[in-house]
Amino acid sequence: MRKTALGAVTAGIALFVLGCSSPTPSAPVASGPAKVAPPALLEAGTLKICAPNDGTPPNVYHDETGALVGSEVDLGKAIAQNLGLQPQFVQSAFAAVIPTLQAKQCDVIMAQLYIKPEREKVVDFVPYVYSGTGIAVAKQHPAAITGMDDSLCGKKVMVAVGTTAEALSQDQSDKCTAAGQQAIDINRNNHADVSIQQVQNGQVDAYLDTAETLGYYATKTGAQIQLAGRPFGTIKIGAATLKGNTVLRDAIQQALQSLENDGSYDKILAQWGQTDLSIEK
Repeated sequence: MRKTALGAVTAGIALFVLGCSSPTPSAPVASGPAKVAPPALLEAGTLKICAPNDGTPPNVYHDETGALVGSEVDLGKAIAQNLGLQPQFVQSAFAAVIPTLQAKQCDVIMAQLYIKPEREKVVDFVPYVYSGTGIAVAKQHPAAITGMDDSLCGKKVMVAVGTTAEALSQDQSDKCTAAGQQAIDINRNNHADVSIQQVQNGQVDAYLDTAETLGYYATKTGAQIQLAGRPFGTIKIGAATLKGNTVLRDAIQQALQSLENDGSYDKILAQWGQTDLSIEK
């Protein structure tokens, strides 16, 4: 999980303490009888989902009313519905989501959790979406940028400090100069909304950030931007269950497959600008 200046979007919203469960407003009605039960679940009829109270759009975050929303929230609700269960979100700081699962305060984590070898040693994963880096350009003047390639040579771009996008931009800039072309003019700003405004105004040619962040701005804020090329540097995000809880892991995998088959999965990702990050691609 990568933290950026999206804090500006979520500043001032309500936060919750470790282990605090939140009701699920307008939760979908369970579809048929429960397909999984204790001991694979903590509580019969309920899927308790660990989610971060410090998440970022569009995956998991709080809207202006304090409600927990996002693509992973919608996917969690849909999976619970498919399993015949009622979703309940248990919120904690991101750093505490795995300990919260291990303390048996929730059944599964859906929290922008990257699938990494060290995590696979302590939890089991069901991949459901990718995270990656993207390049946003203005719809009105895309600056002939086609992706993370030599089309960026000589262009003025904006990145956030300390991000993957910053490192990849510098690597590409080095390739540009090594090939006898102009270096990329790399500028830094930790406020995503400001950077996107500068792209729209033509002050910079492109803004690099996570592809999910850029998709959020394009679909939910009305920003006049589009992605140049496909996301790159991708890594899988997954639903994490306790190591060895194969009954629940397999049930979630089957539920996700059902959502993919009936189109619900694609619909949820499209609503949050994450179509290019589909696990099906």
